[in-house]
Amino acid sequence: MNALTAVAMVAAAAAIALGIATVVYARASRRSIQGSGAASPLTVAEASSQAGDLVAEARTAALLSREAAIEELNARRAAVESREAVIAERHRHLRERRQAFDERRFAYKKRREEIEGRRDAVASLREEIAATVLRIAALDPEQASTMVIDRLDSELIAEHSERVERTVASTLGAEPALAATTHIVQAIERQDASNVDMAPRVAPLPLESLDAHARERVLTALSVIAQETGAELGVDQEKAQATLRTVDPIGREIARQASLEVLDRKIQAAEVPPLLMRTRRTTQRRVVDVGERALWQMQMGGRPELAELMGTLHYRFSYGQNALLHCQETGYLCGVLAAELGLQQTAAREAGMLHDVGKAVDHEVEGVHAIIGGELLRVLGVDQAIVHAVKAHHFDEEPATDLAMLTICADAISASRPGARRDTLAAYLARLEQLQTIATRHTGVERAFPLQAGREVRVFVKASEVKDGQMPSLSAEIAREIEAEMQYPGMIKVTVIRETTATATAPAQIAPVRVTNGAKAVHEDAAPEATVDPEANGDTEG
Repeated sequence: MNALTAVAMVAAAAAIALGIATVVYARASRRSIQGSGAASPLTVAEASSQAGDLVAEARTAALLSREAAIEELNARRAAVESREAVIAERHRHLRERRQAFDERRFAYKKRREEIEGRRDAVASLREEIAATVLRIAALDPEQASTMVIDRLDSELIAEHSERVERTVASTLGAEPALAATTHIVQAIERQDASNVDMAPRVAPLPLESLDAHARERVLTALSVIAQETGAELGVDQEKAQATLRTVDPIGREIARQASLEVLDRKIQAAEVPPLLMRTRRTTQRRVVDVGERALWQMQMGGRPELAELMGTLHYRFSYGQNALLHCQETGYLCGVLAAELGLQQTAAREAGMLHDVGKAVDHEVEGVHAIIGGELLRVLGVDQAIVHAVKAHHFDEEPATDLAMLTICADAISASRPGARRDTLAAYLARLEQLQTIATRHTGVERAFPLQAGREVRVFVKASEVKDGQMPSLSAEIAREIEAEMQYPGMIKVTVIRETTATATAPAQIAPVRVTNGAKAVHEDAAPEATVDPEANGDTEG
């Protein structure tokens, strides 16, 4: 429409130009006629010529304008046609998408109707089944569900052992015992770390070479060392020896170094406090260095307190076995076993290395070293799986993970290897017999049973001779005698049990009723546990 309007405008302009030219020609003609009597600058011929030129120019301009308008009209027409084609294509595409959407909506509606139909069918079938079950079994829903759950539990319990055997067989082969033995042997063979223990041990100090005055001066200085380090000074006059004993491994090492220097330099008592201060600083640095080196060898990190705890174990012994060396062996063995079983080696190595960390502070904290060590590691931010393995390595906590069982195995291997511990069978049996003798020589004690390799003794007393109120004092007295008379590693728990029984026979006319200490049901009264600390050259439990 715009192009047609332009053409019309161009034609109108040409007509206007032609009219103007005609008017000009007419005016020129009149002027020519009116002034024919006088001289005129413009003749008729010239006016006609000019008018013709003007008409020609107007026509030319009109034609050019018409051609330009036609060209613009063609261009705009082509653009309009292209736009119409695009619009038509989009309209076709939208029509196709709408058709696809309608098809999908129809399919979805049909699928929804099918699902609703199936759901209704299932609901009706479930109602029929429930009605049938209730009609046949004559049970309410709670009884029926309880019966089904009990049946499933019994089936699962019956199949549990078989499933475990299949799982073990798929992992270890047809003979799990042989595979386990092979893995343990390979782990022991691959343990190539040195078993040489370079940790210092306390030895009696010889006094036979000293005169009376020098001996008295040395003993005075040693008594100051004992007082400052919390040790106990023992003097054997027959052998002319002095011994400093304490349960604190670092205090024992400080006392050992200071006593050697006192004996070597004949230091007086007034010079002991500066000596102890210097020895403490040196020992503390050495403890941290040893702990950091051990953690570095095991490729472990952690807070600085952990290095100090591990360094303390360098001065701790169990049946003569160095505690730090035992931890490193356990860590290596635990890592190798984990690798053979496809478990995580890093966590296993750390659990084995840290399993006895509680021995570094069990002389300061009451309780068994496994639980103490687990709580320490929990406070230090160690992984919970490792904390559980440490607590469970002596079954003080029920082991619930593969890592805990690996730690138990590796600990047993390291402790039982040839040359690891110096406790012989004869000494072990003698210690158990001495425990039993100390417990049974008290009045009212009926029998005594040492348990857990001598770590606990259970004393049964006669109910007619020992009352409930006497049991705490009896357990404490037995514990004091054990502490005074025996040398042992770790702690020994004393438990006193008083038992009252009642016996009757039916029918009564055959045998009379016999009552012991009152007609009461059988029960046990356990006395509070009494714990004693080790003094046998710093030994601790295995």
